[in-house]
Amino acid sequence: MHYYGGGRCNRRRRETDPDRRAVMGRKNRYFGLLLASFILAGCCLGAMIACGVSIVQPMVETNSLEFKETTCTTTNANLTGEEVDCRCGKHCHSEYPCLRIDVSYADKDGATNSGVLFETEKRLHKGGEKVEDSQCVVAPCDRSRRDNEDAVTRFQANYPVGRTFKCLYNPDNTQEVLIKRLYTWNDMFHSMFWSTLGFVIFSGLLVYFFFKCRRAGRKLATMPIVIPPPGATTAQPGQFLPPPYPGAQTPYPQALQPPPYHTIDSKDEKTGFTFN
Repeated sequence: MHYYGGGRCNRRRRETDPDRRAVMGRKNRYFGLLLASFILAGCCLGAMIACGVSIVQPMVETNSLEFKETTCTTTNANLTGEEVDCRCGKHCHSEYPCLRIDVSYADKDGATNSGVLFETEKRLHKGGEKVEDSQCVVAPCDRSRRDNEDAVTRFQANYPVGRTFKCLYNPDNTQEVLIKRLYTWNDMFHSMFWSTLGFVIFSGLLVYFFFKCRRAGRKLATMPIVIPPPGATTAQPGQFLPPPYPGAQTPYPQALQPPPYHTIDSKDEKTGFTFN
């Protein structure tokens, strides 16, 4: 006896229905492209947020693009005695000593001004509004506190009192001075432009493939399921079919047929029973 399960019958039905198989294939492709577009749009959105926080926000809030170049002279460089806490990674905290450096410089009009030195606009963004003892020029944050102390000591040795070096000052606030500008206008533009463009493109593709996938699903739901014609050998789950045999085939199940031989009545003289 041959057993035909429901899964095997369903596979045979799909294989004999090329239209449904083609629509199902398109739906699966659209779903794969939909998923890929969703992932890429999410990555672009994450890049937009990261660039906005790490690049755009410090530049906008400190207005670092408006800083002017000049020449600075160190007038004071000492440790304030403040130990600043910092995060050096996941589940990692450390400390570094606060080094404050005061400088003097000449502005574009030739007037002499004094200000507090910061390494980059990031340092100005994080420490520019703090009290004097917390206005740290650098912020090394390694796991080892000793390494942080060594980094601060080396920085202090590079900018001793009386040293002259190139710097940037804020025309709107002469107290704010930078050693260097970390990001330029091009950095801000490219960091936001490409991530935003990618987010817009992949979001559009996400919507497009969503409607394509839904349309294919609706079309698949309206397509009739092909039913084998009457007389075809089919089986439902849990049913049995006899093995095929040579000769003409007839639908199964069949009505009982008389045996292909003649019956002969005989009577057992001893028992009195009649046999066919």
